[in-house]
Amino acid sequence: MRYVSARQMIFDAYQAQHGSVMAGASEIARLGAQIQHTKRNNNDWRIVNGLEAGAVIGAVESLPPHLHATALYLFGPFMRDELDEIRETVEIALYRQVLASGVRLPGQGSGRPTADMHNTLRYLCGAALYHHGQVTWPYQRQGLQTPRAVQRWMSDEYGVEIDTRFWSRRDRATWGDVWEHALRIVDSWECECLAPVAALVAVAA
Repeated sequence: MRYVSARQMIFDAYQAQHGSVMAGASEIARLGAQIQHTKRNNNDWRIVNGLEAGAVIGAVESLPPHLHATALYLFGPFMRDELDEIRETVEIALYRQVLASGVRLPGQGSGRPTADMHNTLRYLCGAALYHHGQVTWPYQRQGLQTPRAVQRWMSDEYGVEIDTRFWSRRDRATWGDVWEHALRIVDSWECECLAPVAALVAVAA
């Protein structure tokens, strides 16, 4: 396994985990000790790859649950149906973080957010995670670049409608403000979950 970038290392480590050597690497990461049952058919390079991947997996799995899930959701080699539980973990964590930050929701006024506002926020967080995953490595696609794209994606994915008429206004609370705040949180989480893996690059160098 090549230590090139933290994102690539996470992808490679979990992709290779499906093999028998990588199952051993995962066990190393989990237990913190090497367990070798046989030396048969073990080449030196496979052992090194297994140990390196084990170090990466260990770094990822030592993260707090929401950062662990963020790393797997953004950089793991998983199919969409494999990500359902992981995605839900990150979405709920982001939803709670946005609420805890004190951001005002559109139409909230001086009272508490309504159930509909909570519902819209919950799925807006899902859209923010999707967008972040699309515009960053490895896809580097367009993502949800406009309010209309966000609106359409939320309707298609969740059947939830969001009012984007005042997306960019600064004289009131808008869903555009909430969107930008959610994206800043995801950016921060990405840095936090990559940091311990990136440290392995420096050690290897």
